Amino acid sequence: MFSIHRYFFIAIFFQIVLISSCKKETPTEPPPTNVPPTETAPAAPSNMQLISMTESEIKLHWNDNSTSETSFIIEQGLDTTNFFTIKTVNANIDSATISGTFLTTNTYYFRVKAKNTTYTSTASNVVRQTLFPPPNNFAIVSFSLTSAMLSWKDNSSIETGFIIEQSIDASAYSAIDSTAANTTSKTLTGLFDSTKTFSFRVYAKTSKNRSAYSNAEARTLGPWVFVAGGTFSMGRNSPYRDERPIHNVTLSSYYISKFEVTVKEYRNFTIATNRIFPTAPSWGWNDKDPMVNVSWNDAKDFCVWMDSTTGKKIRMTTEAEWEYAARGGKNSLQYTYSGSNSIGDVAWYFLNANGRIYNCGLKKPNELGIFDMSGNAWEWCSDWTGTYPSYPQTNPTGPAGGSNKVFRGGSWFDYGLADSECRVETRYAYTPNSKVDDGGFRIVKEL
Repeated sequence: MFSIHRYFFIAIFFQIVLISSCKKETPTEPPPTNVPPTETAPAAPSNMQLISMTESEIKLHWNDNSTSETSFIIEQGLDTTNFFTIKTVNANIDSATISGTFLTTNTYYFRVKAKNTTYTSTASNVVRQTLFPPPNNFAIVSFSLTSAMLSWKDNSSIETGFIIEQSIDASAYSAIDSTAANTTSKTLTGLFDSTKTFSFRVYAKTSKNRSAYSNAEARTLGPWVFVAGGTFSMGRNSPYRDERPIHNVTLSSYYISKFEVTVKEYRNFTIATNRIFPTAPSWGWNDKDPMVNVSWNDAKDFCVWMDSTTGKKIRMTTEAEWEYAARGGKNSLQYTYSGSNSIGDVAWYFLNANGRIYNCGLKKPNELGIFDMSGNAWEWCSDWTGTYPSYPQTNPTGPAGGSNKVFRGGSWFDYGLADSECRVETRYAYTPNSKVDDGGFRIVKEL
């Protein structure tokens, strides 16, 4: 029995060895080749800073802590938790400028993330800023050959000072002076060229931020105000058909007279040309009053005489030039009247003129330093009267012909009602030979 069992187990052993030797081995696969290493999330940017902030632009800066990012994502929020993407910049950049409209009533939050092809990093620290309100009511209190006294209203309690900027004949603004915090005026000393137009404005600042600009104001000591060319919307959506439609007009630069042509200036013309001086209005003649009782043809003859005696290119204003200057050109604050929304600030009109005209320059000038473009005397323009086009125009001169010439600006006889005379858009017309005791003119000098 023992031998049989031993042979039996030996047989089973050899069967197991045989089966094992016949089993197919699974081959070992070679390691993969040309496979990139596993990508990881880039390190988050840090030290996010808001370098400067204005009403139209924000500048940000951060530390780039990664070498693997493909871009940076800049996010803006309305609070510390709800953010949305506002800009993407390339890798290896550590700053960005964001353009937009930023309001003094809002607080703005910003952060940045690094991104590669697979992952986005966690966010940087959050920076926040409120654009503090700009100074306003900026004014040129006095202006002479050697000094300019400026004033403004301080609307902030956090500024560390104010920066005053100047532009000459609409050149780029540049900083010329500064004041300490909580100041509301500054007197500039220097030499101011009487043939140039000087514009000033101010903004408030802190060590890391600045306000928007104040309104700008301009003055010239000479008789001519420089008007920098630009594009503006002419006309208005008015109940009066001749003020419609609003259309874009682009103008080249020009000089316009600071005042309407005065009685004294016109008298010099009549003496030099042996012309009869017009009949006096009921209040009589005063050398500093705007000249009235002159026709469009008279005004044109005056310009021809000025052109020939001064060697300058003198002419009447086009209607577009008149309206652009009345609006304040590039300094425009979109006032209803030329220089103010309150007609009494800038104009002699029916309710304050007591039935007569007044000396030029007694009322507040507009943003460009031009006087009496609303009220006192209507002003002839070179254009024939016509309807406005709906398409954009460049240096328009009006229709080729017609029966009436354009009058602009209103006068001492007119009302300053919301939809009536004396507005910057108001149009009127007379025949070229008409003479009225509330009608004069203003002139342009070409560059």
